[in-house]
Amino acid sequence: MAEDIFIPKSSSDEALVHQLHTVTYVTSDKVSVERAFKQGYGLQSSGWVMSDASSQNPVRDYFGFGDGPLEYCVFYKVGTGANIQVRVFYYPENSELIRQNYDGLIVGGAAISFPHSDLHAHEQKMLGLGFNSTNGVNEMDFKSPAGDIYTSAEIVFYAPDNVYLLGIRRPEIFVPVGPTDPQTGVAAPAYSARCVDNADDILEFLKKVMGHEVRRDITFPIGDSSAMLLPNGIQARFIQAFAPGSSTGYMVLMDYGKDNKPNAGSLGTPNRGITMWSYQTHNIDAVFARAIEHNVKILHAPSNHFSPFLNSRKTLLMEDPGGFMIEVFQI
Repeated sequence: MAEDIFIPKSSSDEALVHQLHTVTYVTSDKVSVERAFKQGYGLQSSGWVMSDASSQNPVRDYFGFGDGPLEYCVFYKVGTGANIQVRVFYYPENSELIRQNYDGLIVGGAAISFPHSDLHAHEQKMLGLGFNSTNGVNEMDFKSPAGDIYTSAEIVFYAPDNVYLLGIRRPEIFVPVGPTDPQTGVAAPAYSARCVDNADDILEFLKKVMGHEVRRDITFPIGDSSAMLLPNGIQARFIQAFAPGSSTGYMVLMDYGKDNKPNAGSLGTPNRGITMWSYQTHNIDAVFARAIEHNVKILHAPSNHFSPFLNSRKTLLMEDPGGFMIEVFQI
Protein backbone atom coordinates (compact mmCIF):
# COMPACT_ATOMS: atom_id res chain seq x y z
CA MET A 1 0.00 0.00 0.00
CA ALA A 2 1.19 3.53 -0.76
CA GLU A 3 2.35 5.74 2.05
CA ASP A 4 -0.59 7.63 3.53
CA ILE A 5 -0.12 11.06 5.13
CA PHE A 6 -3.08 10.33 7.42
CA ILE A 7 -1.02 7.68 9.20
CA PRO A 8 1.18 9.77 11.53
CA LYS A 9 4.84 8.95 11.97
CA SER A 10 4.90 11.10 15.09
CA SER A 11 3.24 10.52 18.46
CA SER A 12 0.53 12.57 20.13
CA ASP A 13 2.90 12.74 23.12
CA GLU A 14 4.98 15.14 21.00
CA ALA A 15 2.06 17.56 20.51
CA LEU A 16 2.18 20.85 22.37
CA VAL A 17 -1.01 21.99 20.62
CA HIS A 18 -3.46 19.29 19.64
CA GLN A 19 -5.61 18.88 16.55
CA LEU A 20 -8.19 21.43 15.48
CA HIS A 21 -10.94 21.44 18.09
CA THR A 22 -13.39 24.19 17.10
CA VAL A 23 -14.16 26.23 13.99
CA THR A 24 -15.88 29.56 14.69
CA TYR A 25 -18.40 30.78 12.12
CA VAL A 26 -20.20 34.15 12.27
CA THR A 27 -23.51 34.31 10.39
CA SER A 28 -26.48 36.53 9.71
CA ASP A 29 -28.64 33.49 8.79
CA LYS A 30 -28.82 31.19 11.80
CA VAL A 31 -31.85 29.30 10.44
CA SER A 32 -30.02 28.09 7.31
CA VAL A 33 -26.81 27.32 9.19
CA GLU A 34 -28.70 25.26 11.77
CA ARG A 35 -30.57 23.39 9.02
CA ALA A 36 -27.33 22.54 7.24
CA PHE A 37 -25.52 21.26 10.33
CA LYS A 38 -28.38 19.45 12.05
CA GLN A 39 -30.40 18.06 9.14
CA GLY A 40 -27.73 17.99 6.46
CA TYR A 41 -24.84 16.60 8.52
CA GLY A 42 -26.57 15.10 11.54
CA LEU A 43 -24.84 17.20 14.19
CA GLN A 44 -26.28 17.85 17.62
CA SER A 45 -26.86 21.36 18.92
CA SER A 46 -26.44 23.09 22.26
CA GLY A 47 -29.34 25.40 21.45
CA TRP A 48 -28.96 29.14 20.98
CA VAL A 49 -27.77 31.29 23.88
CA MET A 50 -28.69 34.98 23.90
CA SER A 51 -25.83 37.26 24.90
CA ASP A 52 -26.28 40.16 27.27
CA ALA A 53 -26.77 43.36 25.24
CA SER A 54 -24.15 45.22 27.26
CA SER A 55 -20.82 45.93 25.59
CA GLN A 56 -19.24 44.98 28.91
CA ASN A 57 -20.38 41.39 28.42
CA PRO A 58 -17.22 39.20 28.52
CA VAL A 59 -18.15 37.34 25.31
CA ARG A 60 -18.61 40.60 23.40
CA ASP A 61 -15.38 42.02 24.78
CA TYR A 62 -13.35 38.90 24.02
CA PHE A 63 -14.55 38.53 20.42
CA GLY A 64 -14.97 42.21 19.59
CA PHE A 65 -18.72 42.28 19.04
CA GLY A 66 -20.65 45.53 19.48
CA ASP A 67 -24.05 46.13 21.02
CA GLY A 68 -26.20 44.55 18.28
CA PRO A 69 -28.14 41.28 18.71
CA LEU A 70 -25.83 38.35 19.47
CA GLU A 71 -26.60 34.68 19.99
CA TYR A 72 -24.29 31.70 19.95
CA CYS A 73 -24.57 27.94 19.59
CA VAL A 74 -22.31 24.94 19.05
CA PHE A 75 -22.86 22.03 16.67
CA TYR A 76 -21.08 18.76 17.42
CA LYS A 77 -21.22 14.99 17.33
CA VAL A 78 -20.61 12.54 20.17
CA GLY A 79 -19.55 8.90 20.00
CA THR A 80 -18.48 7.39 16.70
CA GLY A 81 -17.87 10.15 14.20
CA ALA A 82 -17.09 12.82 16.82
CA ASN A 83 -14.46 15.33 15.74
CA ILE A 84 -14.26 19.10 15.22
CA GLN A 85 -17.14 21.14 16.61
CA VAL A 86 -18.52 24.28 14.96
CA ARG A 87 -19.26 27.29 17.15
CA VAL A 88 -21.65 29.72 15.47
CA PHE A 89 -22.31 33.33 16.40
CA TYR A 90 -25.51 34.86 15.05
CA TYR A 91 -24.72 38.53 14.51
CA PRO A 92 -26.96 40.11 11.89
CA GLU A 93 -26.03 43.76 12.34
CA ASN A 94 -22.99 45.97 11.84
CA SER A 95 -20.69 43.31 10.46
CA GLU A 96 -19.10 42.86 7.06
CA LEU A 97 -18.60 39.71 5.03
CA ILE A 98 -15.01 38.49 5.12
CA ARG A 99 -15.35 37.04 1.63
CA GLN A 100 -17.42 39.29 -0.65
CA ASN A 101 -18.71 36.34 -2.68
CA TYR A 102 -18.04 32.63 -3.20
CA ASP A 103 -14.92 33.18 -5.33
CA GLY A 104 -12.40 30.62 -4.05
CA LEU A 105 -9.50 33.01 -4.65
CA ILE A 106 -10.59 35.44 -1.93
CA VAL A 107 -8.30 35.32 1.11
CA GLY A 108 -9.94 34.14 4.32
CA GLY A 109 -11.69 31.20 5.95
CA ALA A 110 -13.35 29.28 3.14
CA ALA A 111 -14.62 25.82 4.04
CA ILE A 112 -15.63 23.24 6.63
CA SER A 113 -15.33 19.65 5.43
CA PHE A 114 -17.13 16.48 6.49
CA PRO A 115 -16.41 12.80 5.70
CA HIS A 116 -19.34 11.15 3.92
CA SER A 117 -19.73 7.62 2.57
CA ASP A 118 -22.32 8.37 -0.15
CA LEU A 119 -21.85 11.76 -1.80
CA HIS A 120 -24.56 11.26 -4.41
CA ALA A 121 -27.21 10.59 -1.76
CA HIS A 122 -25.78 13.47 0.25
CA GLU A 123 -26.26 15.82 -2.72
CA GLN A 124 -29.91 14.92 -3.00
CA LYS A 125 -30.46 15.43 0.72
CA MET A 126 -28.78 18.84 0.73
CA LEU A 127 -30.71 19.93 -2.36
CA GLY A 128 -33.92 19.00 -0.54
CA LEU A 129 -32.83 21.24 2.33
CA GLY A 130 -32.23 24.16 -0.02
CA PHE A 131 -28.43 23.94 -0.44
CA ASN A 132 -27.10 23.82 -3.98
CA SER A 133 -23.73 22.35 -4.90
CA THR A 134 -21.24 24.20 -7.06
CA ASN A 135 -20.97 21.46 -9.69
CA GLY A 136 -22.05 18.14 -8.20
CA VAL A 137 -19.79 15.31 -7.11
CA ASN A 138 -16.24 15.97 -8.29
CA GLU A 139 -13.68 13.16 -8.55
CA MET A 140 -10.01 14.08 -8.37
CA ASP A 141 -6.80 12.16 -8.93
CA PHE A 142 -3.97 12.73 -6.46
CA LYS A 143 -0.45 11.40 -6.28
CA SER A 144 0.60 9.91 -2.98
CA PRO A 145 4.09 10.55 -1.53
CA ALA A 146 5.05 7.12 -2.92
CA GLY A 147 3.99 8.17 -6.43
CA ASP A 148 0.77 6.17 -6.69
CA ILE A 149 -2.34 7.77 -8.18
CA TYR A 150 -5.60 7.54 -6.26
CA THR A 151 -9.04 9.09 -6.64
CA SER A 152 -10.88 11.06 -4.01
CA ALA A 153 -14.31 12.61 -4.36
CA GLU A 154 -15.88 15.73 -2.94
CA ILE A 155 -18.96 17.84 -3.26
CA VAL A 156 -19.08 21.52 -2.35
CA PHE A 157 -22.21 23.32 -1.17
CA TYR A 158 -22.99 27.01 -0.88
CA ALA A 159 -23.62 27.99 2.76
CA PRO A 160 -24.54 31.39 4.22
CA ASP A 161 -21.95 34.19 4.44
CA ASN A 162 -19.99 32.89 1.41
CA VAL A 163 -18.81 29.80 3.25
CA TYR A 164 -18.44 26.40 1.59
CA LEU A 165 -19.48 23.11 3.19
CA LEU A 166 -17.81 20.02 1.74
CA GLY A 167 -18.58 16.33 1.73
CA ILE A 168 -15.42 14.23 1.28
CA ARG A 169 -14.82 10.57 0.43
CA ARG A 170 -11.38 8.89 0.22
CA PRO A 171 -10.62 5.47 -1.28
CA GLU A 172 -11.09 2.58 1.15
CA ILE A 173 -7.40 1.63 0.92
CA PHE A 174 -6.57 4.81 2.82
CA VAL A 175 -7.34 6.01 6.31
CA PRO A 176 -10.47 8.24 6.11
CA VAL A 177 -10.09 11.99 6.66
CA GLY A 178 -12.03 11.54 9.88
CA PRO A 179 -14.00 8.94 11.83
CA THR A 180 -17.38 8.22 10.24
CA ASP A 181 -20.47 6.83 11.92
CA PRO A 182 -21.00 3.46 10.17
CA GLN A 183 -24.75 3.66 10.79
CA THR A 184 -25.27 6.98 9.01
CA GLY A 185 -22.17 7.31 6.84
CA VAL A 186 -21.59 10.89 8.07
CA ALA A 187 -19.48 12.52 10.73
CA ALA A 188 -18.44 15.77 12.36
CA PRO A 189 -16.03 17.98 10.39
CA ALA A 190 -12.59 16.54 9.73
CA TYR A 191 -10.81 19.71 8.60
CA SER A 192 -11.22 23.38 7.75
CA ALA A 193 -9.67 25.26 4.84
CA ARG A 194 -8.71 28.83 4.14
CA CYS A 195 -7.22 30.80 1.28
CA VAL A 196 -3.98 32.57 2.20
CA ASP A 197 -1.60 34.93 0.44
CA ASN A 198 1.52 34.27 2.53
CA ALA A 199 1.66 30.51 3.01
CA ASP A 200 5.32 30.41 4.03
CA ASP A 201 4.80 32.84 6.93
CA ILE A 202 1.75 30.94 8.16
CA LEU A 203 3.58 27.62 7.94
CA GLU A 204 6.38 29.08 10.04
CA PHE A 205 3.79 30.01 12.67
CA LEU A 206 2.15 26.58 12.59
CA LYS A 207 5.48 24.83 12.97
CA LYS A 208 7.38 27.12 15.33
CA VAL A 209 4.55 28.37 17.57
CA MET A 210 1.92 25.64 17.37
CA GLY A 211 4.33 22.72 16.89
CA HIS A 212 2.33 21.31 13.99
CA GLU A 213 3.73 19.36 11.07
CA VAL A 214 3.21 19.77 7.32
CA ARG A 215 2.52 16.43 5.64
CA ARG A 216 1.65 17.68 2.17
CA ASP A 217 2.79 20.80 0.34
CA ILE A 218 2.22 20.53 -3.40
CA THR A 219 1.56 22.91 -6.30
CA PHE A 220 -0.61 21.93 -9.25
CA PRO A 221 -2.66 23.59 -12.01
CA ILE A 222 -6.43 23.93 -11.58
CA GLY A 223 -8.36 21.96 -14.17
CA ASP A 224 -11.83 22.37 -15.63
CA SER A 225 -14.95 22.49 -13.42
CA SER A 226 -13.29 23.50 -10.16
CA ALA A 227 -15.57 22.76 -7.23
CA MET A 228 -14.57 26.05 -5.58
CA LEU A 229 -15.10 28.15 -8.73
CA LEU A 230 -11.40 28.58 -9.49
CA PRO A 231 -10.25 29.62 -12.99
CA ASN A 232 -8.82 26.93 -15.22
CA GLY A 233 -5.02 26.88 -15.41
CA ILE A 234 -4.05 28.89 -12.32
CA GLN A 235 -1.45 27.40 -9.99
CA ALA A 236 -2.69 26.20 -6.62
CA ARG A 237 -0.42 25.55 -3.66
CA PHE A 238 -2.21 23.01 -1.47
CA ILE A 239 -0.97 22.41 2.10
CA GLN A 240 -2.19 20.00 4.78
CA ALA A 241 -0.95 20.57 8.35
CA PHE A 242 -1.55 18.22 11.28
CA ALA A 243 -0.87 18.15 14.99
CA PRO A 244 1.73 15.49 15.85
CA GLY A 245 0.20 12.05 16.22
CA SER A 246 -3.12 13.03 14.65
CA SER A 247 -4.85 11.65 11.56
CA THR A 248 -7.74 14.12 11.44
CA GLY A 249 -8.69 17.57 12.75
CA TYR A 250 -6.22 19.13 10.34
CA MET A 251 -5.90 22.42 8.46
CA VAL A 252 -5.79 23.08 4.72
CA LEU A 253 -4.10 26.19 3.33
CA MET A 254 -4.61 27.20 -0.30
CA ASP A 255 -2.34 29.82 -1.86
CA TYR A 256 -2.90 30.90 -5.47
CA GLY A 257 0.06 33.26 -5.67
CA LYS A 258 -0.48 36.24 -7.97
CA ASP A 259 -4.11 35.18 -8.48
CA ASN A 260 -5.11 35.62 -4.81
CA LYS A 261 -7.80 38.23 -4.21
CA PRO A 262 -8.01 40.44 -1.10
CA ASN A 263 -10.80 40.04 1.44
CA ALA A 264 -13.10 42.88 2.45
CA GLY A 265 -11.37 43.67 5.74
CA SER A 266 -10.59 41.86 8.98
CA LEU A 267 -10.49 38.04 8.79
CA GLY A 268 -11.87 37.66 12.31
CA THR A 269 -14.88 38.48 14.43
CA PRO A 270 -17.17 40.38 14.29
CA ASN A 271 -17.04 40.03 10.50
CA ARG A 272 -19.10 37.20 9.01
CA GLY A 273 -17.78 33.89 7.71
CA ILE A 274 -15.20 31.46 9.13
CA THR A 275 -13.31 33.61 11.62
CA MET A 276 -11.25 31.44 13.98
CA TRP A 277 -9.64 28.07 14.65
CA SER A 278 -9.36 26.85 18.26
CA TYR A 279 -7.04 24.20 19.73
CA GLN A 280 -6.44 22.58 23.09
CA THR A 281 -3.01 22.51 24.71
CA HIS A 282 -1.61 21.07 27.92
CA ASN A 283 0.78 24.01 28.36
CA ILE A 284 -0.67 27.35 27.32
CA ASP A 285 2.20 29.30 28.87
CA ALA A 286 4.67 27.54 26.58
CA VAL A 287 2.54 28.43 23.55
CA PHE A 288 2.38 32.04 24.70
CA ALA A 289 6.15 32.16 25.17
CA ARG A 290 6.66 30.84 21.64
CA ALA A 291 4.20 33.39 20.27
CA ILE A 292 6.07 36.24 21.96
CA GLU A 293 9.41 34.89 20.71
CA HIS A 294 8.11 34.90 17.12
CA ASN A 295 6.47 38.34 17.33
CA VAL A 296 2.92 37.05 16.98
CA LYS A 297 0.14 39.59 17.46
CA ILE A 298 -1.55 38.84 20.80
CA LEU A 299 -5.22 39.81 21.11
CA HIS A 300 -5.73 38.41 24.62
CA ALA A 301 -2.89 37.02 26.74
CA PRO A 302 -3.53 33.77 28.64
CA SER A 303 -6.22 34.37 31.24
CA ASN A 304 -9.54 33.07 32.45
CA HIS A 305 -11.53 34.50 29.50
CA PHE A 306 -15.01 33.16 28.82
CA SER A 307 -14.94 31.47 25.43
CA PRO A 308 -18.24 29.61 24.91
CA PHE A 309 -18.31 25.81 24.57
CA LEU A 310 -14.60 25.21 25.24
CA ASN A 311 -14.81 24.25 28.92
CA SER A 312 -11.51 26.06 29.31
CA ARG A 313 -9.63 27.22 32.38
CA LYS A 314 -7.40 29.59 30.46
CA THR A 315 -7.38 30.87 26.85
CA LEU A 316 -4.96 32.67 24.55
CA LEU A 317 -6.19 34.58 21.49
CA MET A 318 -3.81 35.72 18.77
CA GLU A 319 -3.56 36.48 15.05
CA ASP A 320 -1.33 34.37 12.85
CA PRO A 321 0.80 36.10 10.19
CA GLY A 322 -2.13 35.95 7.77
CA GLY A 323 -4.36 37.97 10.11
CA PHE A 324 -6.52 34.96 11.01
CA MET A 325 -7.66 34.46 14.61
CA ILE A 326 -6.10 31.49 16.44
CA GLU A 327 -7.36 30.47 19.88
CA VAL A 328 -5.49 28.10 22.19
CA PHE A 329 -7.06 26.90 25.41
CA GLN A 330 -6.15 24.78 28.41
CA ILE A 331 -8.69 22.87 30.48
